[in-house]
Amino acid sequence: MQRTMRNEKILTCEIEYIKCFSKAVEAQNSIRFRDDLLQDMYYHNFTLIMDSNSEDELYRLIENEISLREGSNFCNIVSFVPISDCLLQKFEYKPQVSVSGFYLLDIDRHSRPIDKAKCIISRVNDASMIDDIVRLDLEHDGDRLGVDFCTRRAKRRGSVCLLDKGVASYICYDDGEAVGSCNIFINGDVAKIEDFAVSLTKQRQGYGTLILGSIIEAALKSGASTIYLVTDEEDTPKEMYLKYGFKKIGEQTDLLFKL
Repeated sequence: MQRTMRNEKILTCEIEYIKCFSKAVEAQNSIRFRDDLLQDMYYHNFTLIMDSNSEDELYRLIENEISLREGSNFCNIVSFVPISDCLLQKFEYKPQVSVSGFYLLDIDRHSRPIDKAKCIISRVNDASMIDDIVRLDLEHDGDRLGVDFCTRRAKRRGSVCLLDKGVASYICYDDGEAVGSCNIFINGDVAKIEDFAVSLTKQRQGYGTLILGSIIEAALKSGASTIYLVTDEEDTPKEMYLKYGFKKIGEQTDLLFKL
């Protein structure tokens, strides 16, 4: 079977990013991630399947991961290997299926972002700034995911940013008001852009382009020659990424089993 993404430097960066939040147990073709501090966060607690020799082997691997999650209410699988409809029909639990794309920046198309009056992009360096990220997260997902979970998720990720483990978070302030945020992870000469968000009341006003451009500038200054992001193929911001110069280079399939 073939992987859906073949850039080894990006795959390595992706794994190292997750390790900033979660403990990793590595096997021959998979890695199991667990975050003891945020056990209900799907993308801190999942099994990554990197390769498989056959569909039967892939089925057995996923079934084993489901069995190991007994006592939990979910089992999340992220696979770099294509998942066929035929394989999905074999499972007793029918998963929620989503596809995310890997997008690589054409650095030659990047230009310095145009400044907006009274806008400042600041790196998160204290707990009060994490509170601003919490507010932005609640605005986006509070109704859908709940206030408690969104607060714990934002604080968990913010705490890692303060540890200087390679993950940095930036907030865009317009005249003192937090209007957007974005994270970046640097691994060698590879940079991953993550958790990009603009306040719902400030979208389509140029803030997204400003934040994205500023984050890319920060990555380039850190020595990155490869800059990428991963986004749900159904997400609206994907169109902005394409216009900015990102090009799709691969996919991953996400299977969320509710147990």
